[in-house]
Amino acid sequence: MQPVRLIAFFTLALGLSVLWTPGAASATTHTVKPGDSIQAAIDAAAAGDTVKVMPGDYVGVVAGSSAAAVHITKSINLIAKSNPAKGTRVRILPAAGLNHGILVEPANDGDPDIDGLMIKGFTVQGFPKNGIWLRHVKNFKIQGNESIDNLENGIWPTLSANGSVKKNVSYGSEDSALWIEASENVRVLKNEFYDSPTGLEITISKDVTVMKNDIHHNTVGVGLYHPSAAGLPFSDAPAGFGNWKISGNYVHDNNLPNTAPPGSMSAALPSGGGILVLGVDTVDVTKNRIENNNFFGIAMIDYCIAVDGTSFDCDTNPPEVETSPDNNQFTSNALFGNGLNPDPGPFAPFASDILALGGTNNCFSKNKATLTIPFPLSPEC
Repeated sequence: MQPVRLIAFFTLALGLSVLWTPGAASATTHTVKPGDSIQAAIDAAAAGDTVKVMPGDYVGVVAGSSAAAVHITKSINLIAKSNPAKGTRVRILPAAGLNHGILVEPANDGDPDIDGLMIKGFTVQGFPKNGIWLRHVKNFKIQGNESIDNLENGIWPTLSANGSVKKNVSYGSEDSALWIEASENVRVLKNEFYDSPTGLEITISKDVTVMKNDIHHNTVGVGLYHPSAAGLPFSDAPAGFGNWKISGNYVHDNNLPNTAPPGSMSAALPSGGGILVLGVDTVDVTKNRIENNNFFGIAMIDYCIAVDGTSFDCDTNPPEVETSPDNNQFTSNALFGNGLNPDPGPFAPFASDILALGGTNNCFSKNKATLTIPFPLSPEC
């Protein structure tokens, strides 16, 4: 019996040594109550600390040049003690002069990326630009939040890496409910995106996985857009961008009239789109249920052939990279009731479950669809 006791003793000692590492010992939890300042607690926290926010409404105060209600410049866990089932939420609301709800970025241009971040359980509502915006952040988790009527983008990780966006609800934006831009190794899991020109947008990113999301009642459900549609220069893209997997999502009823500001690329999107692959490569679209989108279920189109029948002026403004959608795979998707009521225009005759115009080395296999254009599609995968 003694060897067993020794093993147990050393196991316990090892466990205690892990628990009492310097990082664990130094981490502190700061609690914020209604009437307190979330920003003050964040400013007082050290890297690795947790800021816990109790239910209530918190109105941001303009401070410095961030113009955000909450400005984070360090690795931190920001946790809202919300319980929507019981009607208790932590809401972050705008004051005059504030553009963003929660902005996370290094303190100074050129500083190292923030390494380690969690934002969980917040309702961010009514900001004129972005709800939750990350810049230069790695190893992040955005989980269980609500973005409501933040007019530019709801949730926007950009120039970031190794993160997850999980179990959030985002709606009411005039660009995208979620936009993954110039980021790498991001997982988008079990979210709901609706009531925006694009429900989920991806541009100039690498290794993005989108699974088990409910994407509905947008102008276009999922927009996988050419680099010319990004808000950042092509030079900011991760090396070898691409490899996007769109799998097991429910993309339906995306027939919202387009409310994007005139003159923007988003304003050119026609209503009624399920998944739009616009001039991008190495996308794997598999096992999605796509239904009741009035124009198309899946459309794979050259960027220089705009979906409203006009051009994106590629002759006057040549794109930095080629615009043909190449090396994409579309397999085992179930498409029902798409293309039955397109908006009038030169592309209306092309309304269908699957629309493929342009591109090379693409393949379609084992999809359940009643109408595809043009005929025949590319070879099976």
